[in-house]
Amino acid sequence: MKLLKFGLLFLLFSCNREVIQESKNEKLWFEYPGQYWNSQAMHLGNGYFGASFLGGVDEEIIAITDASMWTGAPANGEWEKAGVNPKAKASIPKIREAVVNGDIPKADKLMMEEFMGDTKMYGFFTSIGELKIEFPNDTKEYSSYKRELNLAKSLGTVTYQKAETKYDREYFCSYPDKVLVLKYTANKENSIDLNLGSSIIQKTSSVDIKDNVFEIKGFINGNERPFNVLIEVKNDGGVLGKEGDKLTLRGANSVELYVTMSTNYKMEYPRYIGEAPESKNRAVLDKAIAKGYTALKTDHIKDYQSLYKRVNLALETNPELDKLPTNERFEKLKASGKDVGYKQMAFNLGRYMLISSSRPGTLPANLQGVWNAFDFAPWAGNYQSNINVQEIYWSSGPLDLLECQQPYIDWIENLSISGKEIANRVYGTDGWVSHSIGNIWGHAAPIGGIRWGMYPMGGVWHCQHVWEQYSFSQDQAYLKNQAYPLLKGQATFWLQNMVPYKGYNITSPAVSAEHGALMTKDGLNPAFHDFESEDYQYNLPGVYQDMEMLWDLFTNTAEAAKILNENAFADSLLAAREKLLPLKIGKHGQLQEWYQDIDNPETHHRHIAHLYAVAPGKQIHPTLNPEFAKAAKKSLDMRGDGRYMEQEDASGGNWARAHRMWAWTRLMDGERASKIMNEMLTEEGFENGLTYQHAPYSGQGGPEMHTEEDGMHCNWQLDGSAALPGCIAEMIVQSHLNEIHLLPALPEEFKTGKISGVKARGDYTLDIVWEDGALVKATITSKNGLKPVVRLKDQLIDIDKDSRISFVN
Repeated sequence: MKLLKFGLLFLLFSCNREVIQESKNEKLWFEYPGQYWNSQAMHLGNGYFGASFLGGVDEEIIAITDASMWTGAPANGEWEKAGVNPKAKASIPKIREAVVNGDIPKADKLMMEEFMGDTKMYGFFTSIGELKIEFPNDTKEYSSYKRELNLAKSLGTVTYQKAETKYDREYFCSYPDKVLVLKYTANKENSIDLNLGSSIIQKTSSVDIKDNVFEIKGFINGNERPFNVLIEVKNDGGVLGKEGDKLTLRGANSVELYVTMSTNYKMEYPRYIGEAPESKNRAVLDKAIAKGYTALKTDHIKDYQSLYKRVNLALETNPELDKLPTNERFEKLKASGKDVGYKQMAFNLGRYMLISSSRPGTLPANLQGVWNAFDFAPWAGNYQSNINVQEIYWSSGPLDLLECQQPYIDWIENLSISGKEIANRVYGTDGWVSHSIGNIWGHAAPIGGIRWGMYPMGGVWHCQHVWEQYSFSQDQAYLKNQAYPLLKGQATFWLQNMVPYKGYNITSPAVSAEHGALMTKDGLNPAFHDFESEDYQYNLPGVYQDMEMLWDLFTNTAEAAKILNENAFADSLLAAREKLLPLKIGKHGQLQEWYQDIDNPETHHRHIAHLYAVAPGKQIHPTLNPEFAKAAKKSLDMRGDGRYMEQEDASGGNWARAHRMWAWTRLMDGERASKIMNEMLTEEGFENGLTYQHAPYSGQGGPEMHTEEDGMHCNWQLDGSAALPGCIAEMIVQSHLNEIHLLPALPEEFKTGKISGVKARGDYTLDIVWEDGALVKATITSKNGLKPVVRLKDQLIDIDKDSRISFVN
């Protein structure tokens, strides 16, 4: 790896622990100052905004941005600028006719010329910039350096020694009080000197310093939306001053910095404009300062732990490895592939990141969560809706973090408003639709290239989470008032947009996620990837990814309709489900990606969207339909687990591995899932426990980013890390088939352990203990009093007669 200087803030941990001790592997830590992008960065967040610290000794860099720091703009009636091609509605019949008749080149050409829309107003997630806190001092020598992120408390700390003086820094980002708090102390009086400055990415900004207040005012590049950063300094001793655009402090005993930031964004269609950021920030800071450091910290930890402590995983770990700094553990895991404690730490880190980037009342987490140090976030930092944003939230149900998923549900509800406009203006039908990418402005139209832009299943996949929120919570008011209107609107769109084909119905226009095939002398071959050629075809008929997603949508919406006594609509959905093109097993024994049997064993594409029926769907499972489960395994084997250098642009990626490890877990193969997890954490992981998507370019992130020796950029993304804890939970308990399945995919390295507080669909909470791969005891708590169907490994069991099972209501 080639590490280039820069960085977001990441929190890292250390832990001293014993086998099956309750609280362990809950710290990330380094013993040297961070200087590099992502590899050692630590993140703090509260859902509203994110901060990343590097932990340098003589200069601390805090990269900051607000979740609503987006360029671009909402449609506000200018639909063509927002991605609506004025020819789209008229072109759809022609595209569908070409697809059904097998003239795919014609369909692709029509799509590019008459269907795909303009990207002008889409925008991207950007950054405010950096706070730079200098510590001027005659001596550059230091010792006993340690930088740590405490996952159990959501606290970042830095400690080091200079001569006889010990310095301590403590950082936290409070959700209830909407502030970032930085505290600097020393064990010797009058030892703290600092300069507070900034480096702002946005072109129009100014700094105003008055006494102990440091304020940054500015406008977001392009759309001129205002942003504001307000910092108040509270010092014990010392003298405050000003040198240019820096606030100075000399000879203090301790100092606290209270930071808040915001824009005027409000998630309210169609203008998305709320209160001015200056007034919001002043009110937030006044309240926080009046409350004081101790109370802020206490309330922050209490609020955070109300979510984090719901679940506790304790595995049989190696006490010697548990004592090592995180970066040393990372290197040892790469070398040996063995460190159960590191995976337990990754489990805790994934939960920490989700809690810190998505809370009620905030925007949902995007590809970078709420953290970004660049003008242009990798992949625009968008809400990539053909797997990535969904993966971020896969863990929210099993780990009892439904509050963290609520911002995503609220965002979907807002998206559906413009989605109705797109359904009407682009497709000429009722309901609502959205495509492969999303932003904070309600974007729902098909834009860009065919390969990635033509993905009308975005809204369908969003609705899977809308249903899961109910499935885990059983909240009837939520189902009636928020979930069902979204499900019904999405299902209505598809009832009006199915296309007859071979006696069944398919979707068209449609592209299997970012994948097509090259017409060769031997026929279509999908082993050629991302290939721009007149012979490359995308609109291949019978996209099975779509069939599986619609099967899921119609099934879930029908169940919701029956609960709410809309039985006629439920029946129409189940009838439509029976008309979907049936799944097929191909010549290699694989689950086919398209109606045509063209899958190739040399295809190692990153997307496995045609395995949606396995995960996160519920249509295929070894206990339901063994033949299709076997075919799914064959498809996974053919596609491969990771990176293939000869297909570098198309294979691998942290999120791609996360989907594979979930699929193997659902197929009850914990060993294969655990292997892929190891590879994701090491082959595409940083030494701070986070993971990345590799690419031959970084969008507009530029050369500052973390790169490999071959020039591949390593774009940190939240999706793989956030999906990991839910996958581990599903190795221990699954509930997607209307039963509670205990120890369905337990790998050998997790053979002994316990978990408490894990959630099952139907609003069940479980505490489970196992030893040497065998169940010791399980307590199932139900709020509704209904006894569940329980399966242990591959056998149904009678919980009334099995002494290992306790049922509590």
